[in-house]
Amino acid sequence: MYLLNRRPVSYLTSTFLLLVVVYSTLSLAASDQTLTEAGSLIRNGDFKAAYQLLEPLEAARAGDVNYDYLFGVAAVESGNPTRGAFALERVLAIDPNNNDARAEMAKAHFILGENEASKAEFNNVLAQNPDAETKKTVEKLLTAIQKIDGTTTTFGAYLEFGLGYDSNVSSAPGITSVSVPIFGGALLDLGSGGNEKSDNFMSLAGGLSFRHPLTSQLATFGSIGGNQKINGSELDFDTSNLDFNAGLQYRLDQNNFTVAVQDNHFDLNDEAFRRAYGGSAQWLHNFDANNQAGIYAQYSRLKFIGNDFRNAERSIIGINGAHVFNGDFNPVVFGSLYGGRENTRNSQADFLDQDIVGMRLGGQLSFASRWQLLGSLAVELRDNDEQDLAFLTKRKDRQYDASLGLNFIPARDWSIKPQITYTKNDSNIVINDFDRTIVSVTARKDFSW
Repeated sequence: MYLLNRRPVSYLTSTFLLLVVVYSTLSLAASDQTLTEAGSLIRNGDFKAAYQLLEPLEAARAGDVNYDYLFGVAAVESGNPTRGAFALERVLAIDPNNNDARAEMAKAHFILGENEASKAEFNNVLAQNPDAETKKTVEKLLTAIQKIDGTTTTFGAYLEFGLGYDSNVSSAPGITSVSVPIFGGALLDLGSGGNEKSDNFMSLAGGLSFRHPLTSQLATFGSIGGNQKINGSELDFDTSNLDFNAGLQYRLDQNNFTVAVQDNHFDLNDEAFRRAYGGSAQWLHNFDANNQAGIYAQYSRLKFIGNDFRNAERSIIGINGAHVFNGDFNPVVFGSLYGGRENTRNSQADFLDQDIVGMRLGGQLSFASRWQLLGSLAVELRDNDEQDLAFLTKRKDRQYDASLGLNFIPARDWSIKPQITYTKNDSNIVINDFDRTIVSVTARKDFSW
């Protein structure tokens, strides 16, 4: 029986082993074809498609240097740096002199905010005398890390150009006359300057900033920025702002303390209208890579040029916070809650004194690497202490603001932002009641060195 059955058994066994070898060869060939395709996608910059192609193979191909390197690059560049770092660690465990894998590992650490680990990896790459192009890229990223760490002086600038439509350039009520109680209810014509007016506009903006470390924890900073809004026909309501800011920042572990002095100049129709100057202080705590919160205070003196009656002092204190969600769209939410007072410096203008309470919520969603959806909502309540002299009632305002926009990044340091903003001010004194819609598109170029 053994001799009779020996040949069939051997034949079946050989056939089975042959099928296993053939299947394995075909599977390996298919996998190698997948790696070839993934490599082509990576060379063409389609990292997300490469990641989606390689990710299902990780359980079977982990430990294969060629696979791990391609998967690591695809993961890091497509927004999955943790997965990429694990794959690249497997490459370096087998081939510790692989400069390309080490440079990509350093980039993964950089994206994850692990700056010390990133610097160590980049320095390991430089120690192996890479080619000139790799050396230049690594040195550039090391400089970027130094800027983030605050260990080197940095400068920044931007230029911005915009076009848009403003439904109410004068922030005026939609009425032509108003009944004034102090005059026995007589109608007062608001005149051409007191009516709601719409217009197209062009905007120009720009700014410069710097940050200079004094010690490993203390730095000084400053900025200047301005913008000009030029209406198509309602030139009386052209506006411009010029802002100055300078201060000190102190970093201790996960805490940032900032104090600054500020100066703002607001012009209307090329004439000085208001100046606001004062200071601010903020404490911001980073709980982890996804969460931060802080408390801040602001003080400013308001000076109305040619109308000292309205000069005032404003004090605000508030809390703020932000959270980054993990996910495909990298959702970010932020918010603040604040309160304060505005007191006039003229004792005969006490009816302008007011309490202020407000809140703001906002968020951001990222689509791929070039698109972001931005939105915000804000509410501010202002209650005056005394009766208005003309309308014989205490003024109460409820202002609501909402904005929605897209941020498109066509190239490095460039952005294009279409946006719509709506403001509604509900007031119990009709001449302060208005709504306003602004639709705009702006293009911005940022510079840093």
